[in-house]
Amino acid sequence: MTKPFTAPAGADTTPTVGGTLPRRIARGTWRRLHRHRRHLPPLATSLVLAGYGQALTHAPHGLVGALAVDAALPATVLVARTWRKKGPYTRRTAKFLHRHRVLPTPPARPMRRAELIRASAAAAAAGALLTTMPLTHTGPFQAPMTGLWWLALTPATAIPWWWRRRIRATSEPLGAEQRVAVWEAKVGSTRGALPGSKLLEPMDTGDGAWEALIELDGGRQTTSSAIAATTLIASAYDLPISSIAVDGVPGGAASRAKLLVYDKNPLKSVPVFPGPEALDVETGIARLGLHIDGKAAQYQMWRPGWGAVHTHISGATGSGKSALLRSLFSIERHSGLVTSWGGDPQEGKSFGFWQDYLSYFAPGVDECMAMLIAADAELTRRSKASALTVWYDADGDLMYGDTDWSPTPEEPLIAVTIDEWQDVWGNYPEALDYAVRIAILGRKVGIKLRLVTHLPTLDSLGTPKLRQPLTAGNNIAFRTTERSAGYVINLPADPNDIPAVWPDEPGVPTSGMGYLKGVEERAAMFRGWAPERAGIATRWAKRGTPAVISGEAAEHVGPAYTQWRERLAARRRGELPAVPGVTDDAETTTAPTAKAKPQKKASAAGTVAPAKATFGKLPAQAAPGFEQLLTATATGSTPARGDKKKAVLAFLETEGQATTGIIAARLNMPLSTVSSTLKRATEKGEVVDLGHGAWGSAQLAAAS
Repeated sequence: MTKPFTAPAGADTTPTVGGTLPRRIARGTWRRLHRHRRHLPPLATSLVLAGYGQALTHAPHGLVGALAVDAALPATVLVARTWRKKGPYTRRTAKFLHRHRVLPTPPARPMRRAELIRASAAAAAAGALLTTMPLTHTGPFQAPMTGLWWLALTPATAIPWWWRRRIRATSEPLGAEQRVAVWEAKVGSTRGALPGSKLLEPMDTGDGAWEALIELDGGRQTTSSAIAATTLIASAYDLPISSIAVDGVPGGAASRAKLLVYDKNPLKSVPVFPGPEALDVETGIARLGLHIDGKAAQYQMWRPGWGAVHTHISGATGSGKSALLRSLFSIERHSGLVTSWGGDPQEGKSFGFWQDYLSYFAPGVDECMAMLIAADAELTRRSKASALTVWYDADGDLMYGDTDWSPTPEEPLIAVTIDEWQDVWGNYPEALDYAVRIAILGRKVGIKLRLVTHLPTLDSLGTPKLRQPLTAGNNIAFRTTERSAGYVINLPADPNDIPAVWPDEPGVPTSGMGYLKGVEERAAMFRGWAPERAGIATRWAKRGTPAVISGEAAEHVGPAYTQWRERLAARRRGELPAVPGVTDDAETTTAPTAKAKPQKKASAAGTVAPAKATFGKLPAQAAPGFEQLLTATATGSTPARGDKKKAVLAFLETEGQATTGIIAARLNMPLSTVSSTLKRATEKGEVVDLGHGAWGSAQLAAAS
């Protein structure tokens, strides 16, 4: 058995840490050099060129070597400039090598003008001194070259380099007492945003973030008051609006609010779209992203038994609207309970590759108008079918009429999405009538309206009648480019205050960041899922089995729905096919200057009631035979071709004024025919254009 080793008495038994002294010195030197590696290039370059210049002074042909360096220095500046401009690799081989760290990461940071001037001047000065050394046989360590090289050129090159790459001091985070003091001085004071309020229990939550409880002045302030002061609170703590969130407290106490403050906004990095499993089919709630506190941003597709939940999405160009729509399309396609109808006045630019994978795609304002008419027709069919539905109650008695609605594969939720909504109703004022009817009545039969505009205002929606149906559903407001007081919903802050780029990373956009009010009525900022690369995102569109409406429903809706793919193929061939119910009337095709208007179905549902005539009626001046011209309406027929204009003029002379939809419904004429007839009559002075789709008789206007 081996005996354990015993150190001699008095021997030093302390273990040697870090090896020998030279090794420790070398390791410490390396660590310091590595820590300051960004500051060493000017000194390293100066030393290398100085050694080369010293060699040139003793070389037999030193001038040739100096001239070679003179040519190499500008070339180096040019290569550096080109490399700085280079973006991410696109070739497959380069991507593979970069992934395995063979190729460096491209900076994608072009040289600024001042930086290029400094680099060019330093290269020219160094080249001139190197050329002078062999000519004068004076090295960089001999006077007067020592002063020029080490006391002039090197500091002039290194100091700007070091200044731009200096280690900037970071401000110490505020302590609990300082946070309370700032609140009392700037927010809760007499002249503050929330006079009399107090900040309680501020505590750190990690990574520079902290939260606290706001105790409001009960009876004078509510949680809504604190939410409305979000921008001023951010100003008090000298932080961007994107780093502050004010929300309600659990339990909903109106005299309190919760404050969340983040040194670095956690929404800067959000996960990519998780896939169709973001939808809970039991509740109809989908996860569209994350709130600033890390909780899921919830979006209601439908409410079980209650019906469809409408949506209004707003935001400036590049704010993230299109990416959000693509996430919604992915969720809907794989749900098996939702069929996606999408209208894009920009001919499909907003939807991209999704235009081929929607259940119904409408490119252009004409097709969008046809989609609204198709949705209105399906709304009417479902309403009638629901009224005839039979069921048995608990007593076994037969009952008619179904008041509850939930999506099924046989009768899925129809999500009608129309981007750039202001372009549609701007070209077709009648579109507002259809949208109002769908928004009010579509909920009970599973037709969801999703309108996308640039501003969350009533002016963008086109009519105040859409306010209530939309505010009762999902409201998503991304960054806007102008301020407005006429918001459809009460937001915690102006979306105009959301920065276009991250304050600490210039050039990196904040796309997808905004406010969402719907399921939880939260006022905290959220950000939608990060979009996937196009090559991967297409998989969500190509896979899955989307829900579709029944064959009976498709036949009832008509060719606007059943033939949309044929019309899309014709558009891609350069043709301009007629849109059923909108631009397919025979008379409108002969008048290219007249804007074709949609042809309504036999039902007059969704029309606007005629306004009261402002210049009275003159029954004695009504065109002869007016009663005979209107007799066709009762039998369901249409006035003869030669009598259409007479019927329209006679109607206006009798009624005083009316909208295009009212005239078309009363005379049982296509809306496009009435519209073109009125426009031609206006050019001849027979009709007065009152604006917003209303028309009046020129004779009555002159008589008044």
